[in-house]
Amino acid sequence: MPVCARCCGFYTGFFITAVILFIMFKKKESDLPPKYILVILAFFLSSFVVDGIASNFGIYNTNNNLRFITGILSGSAISIILYPVFTFQYYRDAKSKKILGPPVKFIIYIIILASFIMVTLLRPDFLGYFYYYFTALSILFTFYFVNLTVFLLLPIFSKKAKGLLSKNLILPSILSATLSSLELFAAYWFHRIINLV
Repeated sequence: MPVCARCCGFYTGFFITAVILFIMFKKKESDLPPKYILVILAFFLSSFVVDGIASNFGIYNTNNNLRFITGILSGSAISIILYPVFTFQYYRDAKSKKILGPPVKFIIYIIILASFIMVTLLRPDFLGYFYYYFTALSILFTFYFVNLTVFLLLPIFSKKAKGLLSKNLILPSILSATLSSLELFAAYWFHRIINLV
């Protein structure tokens, strides 16, 4: 894999969740999920932090499966928090409606996410290098989407679009892709320098 198991889970969790949210919520919902979901998301994030700290300090032995699961939970939580920010900043007529509001939608989301985790942990041979390329795509998407959301906070790009695919997405996308490339390039060289020391 291009990154460690925990990071692999984080990036793929972010990407899968973003895809699910874009499919499930096409009415420009731009409010955070209900409080009970926020509590669950806080648990998702804390599992990532606790597992990372505990395994780093040798409190308990962890394995790649646990790292992947806590990573995917954390990445999905970040994606769920970021999605309404993107929607609010991007659309001219964003709706003040909670995402994942109806419990049935949250249950469907959890089932899809759990299915992805199960299939990934089983590692079926017929998928070959699928997860390698899927993780690389997820890394690129995560950097792009986070940067895009940041650029949409600027008044010049904010609240301009009527639909998802519009001309208002072109310039922020170019800037986001460029910044993402620079960040990944810098991270790559930083990693190489650290390994030399």
